[in-house]
Amino acid sequence: MLASVGLIACAMLLAPLLARAFDERAGWLLALAPLAVFGHFLSLVPEVAQGGTLTQTLAWVPALEIGITFRLDGLSLLFALLISGIGTLIVLYAGAYLSDHHHLGRFYAYLLGFMAAMLGLVLADDLIAMFVFWELTSVTSFLLIAFQHDKADSRRAALQALLITGGGGLALLAGLILLGNVGGSWQFSTLAVEAIAGHALYPAILALVLIGAFTKSAQLPFHLWLPNAMAAPTPVSAYLHSATMVKAGVYLLARLNPALGGSASWGTILISVGAATALVGAVLAIRQTDLKRVLAYTTVTVLGQLTMLLGTNTHYGLQAFAIYLVAHALYKAALFMAVGAIDHATGTRQIALLGGLIRHMPLTGFAVALAAFSNAGLPPFFGFIAKEFTYAGLIELGLAGWATTVVMIVTNALLLTAAGLVFVRAFLGREGRYPHPPHEVSLPMWIGPMLLAVGGFIFGAFNNLAEVWLIDAAVQAVSRTTVPVNLYLWSGFTPALLASLLTVALGVLFYLQRTRLRRRLSLWRVLWRVSGDMIWDRLLKRVFAFATRVADRFQHGSLRQHISALVLAIAGFALIGLVASSADNLVWPEVASPVNVAALLGCVLAMAGAAAAATMPGRVALVATLGASGLGLALIFLAARAPDVAITQLMVETLTVIFLALVLRRLPPTRQVGSRKPAARRFHAIVAIVIGTVVAAMMLITVSQPLPGDIAQWYLEHSLAAGKGANVVNVILVDFRALDTLGEILVVALAGLAAAPLLGGGRRSRHAARRMGNGSVDEHTGGAREGSADFASVLLRQGILPLSALLALIALVLLWRGHNLPGGGFIGGLVAACAAVLLALAFGVDRARAVLRLPPLALLAIGLAVAAGAGLIGLLQGQAFLAGRWIFPAGLALGTPLLFDLGVFLTVLGAVLHMLFRLLAREA
Repeated sequence: MLASVGLIACAMLLAPLLARAFDERAGWLLALAPLAVFGHFLSLVPEVAQGGTLTQTLAWVPALEIGITFRLDGLSLLFALLISGIGTLIVLYAGAYLSDHHHLGRFYAYLLGFMAAMLGLVLADDLIAMFVFWELTSVTSFLLIAFQHDKADSRRAALQALLITGGGGLALLAGLILLGNVGGSWQFSTLAVEAIAGHALYPAILALVLIGAFTKSAQLPFHLWLPNAMAAPTPVSAYLHSATMVKAGVYLLARLNPALGGSASWGTILISVGAATALVGAVLAIRQTDLKRVLAYTTVTVLGQLTMLLGTNTHYGLQAFAIYLVAHALYKAALFMAVGAIDHATGTRQIALLGGLIRHMPLTGFAVALAAFSNAGLPPFFGFIAKEFTYAGLIELGLAGWATTVVMIVTNALLLTAAGLVFVRAFLGREGRYPHPPHEVSLPMWIGPMLLAVGGFIFGAFNNLAEVWLIDAAVQAVSRTTVPVNLYLWSGFTPALLASLLTVALGVLFYLQRTRLRRRLSLWRVLWRVSGDMIWDRLLKRVFAFATRVADRFQHGSLRQHISALVLAIAGFALIGLVASSADNLVWPEVASPVNVAALLGCVLAMAGAAAAATMPGRVALVATLGASGLGLALIFLAARAPDVAITQLMVETLTVIFLALVLRRLPPTRQVGSRKPAARRFHAIVAIVIGTVVAAMMLITVSQPLPGDIAQWYLEHSLAAGKGANVVNVILVDFRALDTLGEILVVALAGLAAAPLLGGGRRSRHAARRMGNGSVDEHTGGAREGSADFASVLLRQGILPLSALLALIALVLLWRGHNLPGGGFIGGLVAACAAVLLALAFGVDRARAVLRLPPLALLAIGLAVAAGAGLIGLLQGQAFLAGRWIFPAGLALGTPLLFDLGVFLTVLGAVLHMLFRLLAREA
């Protein structure tokens, strides 16, 4: 099962390449993937038909014992066969229908992506995994509906479908979370049915799940997105909106019927909503003049009937559900593809312009005839059996069932009328008025409708095949108890047969009086004016207007106001947390740390720098005072016996000052930092005091809490024994928590790569500076000084050379000794970056590049490769990734943590220099 989804996903990835290489012929290659999946599931039919179920679990987060379980029973097998089998024919059909489209490869990818998501949806046994695939079907269907994005109708329909189904998906997620908690399991197959039915949250679960299912399966009042989605290419309509996606909601209702069904509310809601949807869809169908929209509204009708049948929960009703599910998928996909072939061959889908097509398109006409007869519910087609069992299932309900049967008789009669419009009106009678001469379509376009239509005939005439191999297992998977399944074409004169005869007679009458019927319906102008589309457009307009007002109120463009609001919100939530925590025996700090001269000096320096930054004018002064505040923090860390953190803070502050100074010198000068209004300045001062006080309180409380399990003591005891290092901080970074560090340096690398283009520079800008005369020549070195600062003192410039060399040596020493003494790859990389930056400031970027020998990007790439390679060594020796491996030449401990630290060193050095060199080059 997992391989089936993976195979379709692989075909999706290859689709653009194959389409570019083989054009429309790529459809034959891509169709092999769903065909292989169809064959695989077909081979499992005997086992599932005998009552067996297949499960497959994929470990997702093994440490937390979380996995994704796929489960194949009668219901999921039925859907999997429809998805893969019809999908194979649709892929072939799409290649011919869109053969001249320049984005055919993209269409194949979207279509196969949807197919993979739909397969995952019906196979997933986990609630959350099913929801993930559920949302993937919404996303991929959005891409398919909006495929012709140059058309406004396609864009509108795609957005409408996404918003409606996506909104329902949010409700469904809430319902599934409640269901998993109440049912005691996160798998459909192990939900505690008894616990759910009597729980106080059952109404909430029912409402949320039904909203999600109704939006997906276009039930009233969410039905309007499906007909509008006909703006998509016909292959999309034939696949998504007849056989797969729109049935996802019906599938979910069927899957949850054993857990949620059986209650009066379940049956009442499903029967009422389903019957109303079916009747409205049928009435709207015969008002349409476009064949494709006729089929769209009849799809709404059938979806309503399927929902209604699940609500009956009777023997005949559940059998009718499974039969109708297959019958509708076969004839509706065939009719959609045939209508697409008509449009392709004649240039129109308008009913008034069609007629006599059987003489020009005999193969397509034969397929349409078979499919339309099944749609009309005529014997011996599978649609007739579905209609018979539908009436029998409703009659089982008693008086309410008889009333619903009357509604269904009218509904099915209108469906027969719609089938007559598709076949009789289009293919028989006098010649139509076509935009261009009609012709029979190619093999890929008529073979799909033909096979599906013939399938509907075979399943009806030889119904024991469908009963034994498909319907029985599906019904047992849906029902709450064992249901005896027995399909038949004739069982004598029964009330259901009389209802069928009345349906046919009424349907023929409606077809013969179709013009008068449409005229009578048009008299309900007041009703038709209040359409779902009109309500939707007005609702969306109001939502956008409200969003505009909110945006105008909050998106005022003032960064100070945004920061003030954000800071006050953070302070407010933090205070709420502090107050709530104080009631839970929170340990407040009682003993202060001993007074330390260095810490006291650092505190004074940090506070003075912060105060000066808030009051001093000018950007350069702001940078200097912030740097002083950072130096004060470094002194505090040093006093707290954290030299690693102190050195890191010192290097970060140094590089930050250089960054800010280089950036701010490009901006126009300003004499004042902050607002000029006294009231605003007082408000900002209050905000600063509030957030400072809250953060200080949180920090004091946090550091006063005891560590769980004495983590610090564990690290102290195992650092030297297990990590071969006396510097506990470095051992944690490069050994115990090396995977975290690997992720952090990857973030550093990505940040450097992303920020560098924004900072500008590069060789092109340096060459441009030379052409514009902005470059200068260093008289003492004879080299270019692009990007260098104005060091007027020769002595100072020459003194930078030994200073840079000394810093580089210190960086290497910090790297080497970091496992046992303060230092490490991160600190060493920052110190080495400072050495290179000094060279660049004094002698230009080119001189610094020449000294480095390797470009910063190469250093960055080598660093990531070395760090990841250190982890692979453990894998090669059968250990976990990044497990420490050691050798002891002459008693010296050398291991993969040192190699990993070297990777950290190179990554940090490369990322910092890549940004700084770009910025310095821009300064030229």
